[in-house]
Amino acid sequence: MVKVYVRPLEFSYGSDAKHLVKLKIAKKLCGREDISFSAVEVILRGKKIKKQTIKINNLNKFKNLKSNNFKKLISNLVTKRKSYLGLSLSKPKLCGILNITPDSFSDGGQYYKQNSAIKHAKKLLNDGADIIDIGGESTRPGAEFVSIEEEKKRILNVIKNLKKFKVSADTRKAEIMIDSIKNGAKIINDVSALEFDKNSINVILKFKPNVILNHSKGTPQTMQKSPKYKNVVLDIYDFLEKKINLLVKQGLKKDKIIIDPGIGFGKNLNHNLKLMSNIGIFHALGCPLMLGSSRKSFIAKVMKTKVTKDRIGGTIASVLTGANQGVQFFRVHDIAATKEALSINKSLINI
Repeated sequence: MVKVYVRPLEFSYGSDAKHLVKLKIAKKLCGREDISFSAVEVILRGKKIKKQTIKINNLNKFKNLKSNNFKKLISNLVTKRKSYLGLSLSKPKLCGILNITPDSFSDGGQYYKQNSAIKHAKKLLNDGADIIDIGGESTRPGAEFVSIEEEKKRILNVIKNLKKFKVSADTRKAEIMIDSIKNGAKIINDVSALEFDKNSINVILKFKPNVILNHSKGTPQTMQKSPKYKNVVLDIYDFLEKKINLLVKQGLKKDKIIIDPGIGFGKNLNHNLKLMSNIGIFHALGCPLMLGSSRKSFIAKVMKTKVTKDRIGGTIASVLTGANQGVQFFRVHDIAATKEALSINKSLINI
């Protein structure tokens, strides 16, 4: 059986985007006024992978156009995304990282005390964060497992103190998901995409919070031991598609789901670079996208530096790569710098 994938190409921005859409030689990406695409890469995956680039004004000539699946993919690329927790997705949103851990790869121990954590969360919000993502268990490569009781001690009081804001609980444990929701978390961000704890899907279906599905291969202890894929982009696309379909089929509204290809979670350098370069393909799944590339080791491998705070430039470069492909959410440590970069980028490309 041959499966069809569609990736948007030839992006235009600002007044150029509007002009090309008006001429009907481009389409709005996810319904946005400020970004359009003039071509698609159609990927056919069977025993072999075949690729073909088709201009938007030639789509009617494509022989598979009458396929319901192909029509759905194109529809997903152009359909305007609904607001997420009241946040308009007409421009990128920022998710500030708050690690209440002694061992996170970038800022472990820095905000381990509750008062420090709450103070830093408020700084992130003042700097422009739209969401605060609160985690009590490091999921960096090689990280040790944290007990349920210890994780609760770390995050629940902080979530409760910040419940008037848009708070995400970064956890892969069903029991902590429940307590986080009861203490005010609006979003569950599971790095395992509900794979780690067999009860987590039931929690999501019962409480129906917003959810971020992050792709990960293996556990923190094993995920970086020679990860392999047949095709990293298409394999992760298929995984996320199955997860979306499973949740929607069982009653969760699709507009509650954000998808994240999981940079650094069971991927080598080449995998990470391919995912970021091709991240636009995931729009065809019809959900908002999140990119979590902040300060991650792929930057150090490219730049040959080990100091995580020296990775801000690499973080911003990856964020702009995503933003120029229409990614809606960015999970970052450095909110102020990222917000500034996005603002300048928008001014430059929207002339």
